Amino acid sequence: MERFRIGSATLERELSTPYAYGPADCFHLGCAMSDALHRTSLVEKYRGVYRSLKGAHIALRRRGFSSLVDFWSTELGQKPDGGASALYFDLVILRLADGAEHVGVCAGHRFITKTERGRADHGLSDVIATFHLG
Repeated sequence: MERFRIGSATLERELSTPYAYGPADCFHLGCAMSDALHRTSLVEKYRGVYRSLKGAHIALRRRGFSSLVDFWSTELGQKPDGGASALYFDLVILRLADGAEHVGVCAGHRFITKTERGRADHGLSDVIATFHLG
């Protein structure tokens, strides 16, 4: 029950914050969830690293990561798992119709990410990797 309470509060808090590249985007959502459930310090570590989509891509590459899957695999010290293995509040990497990758959170049968237009829900077919938290 503790995982659900922490995960729910973290997701609600992150989705209620207006979207802004860096401090309140899908990557930050993933960092906040990881910090809350996996006891990392990623929000602090990556605060202020970028302020645009292009800046996010540059920051990722400068740190030696080839993709979001590569980043999360390294930061969490685990190999990615398939989408169907995701549990509530696990992190997922979504590949959307336009080819863009987003960090999302498992919420049962849907996967939530934060976009410039607000919350976006996706299905299992959009998940390309899962990372277990906690």
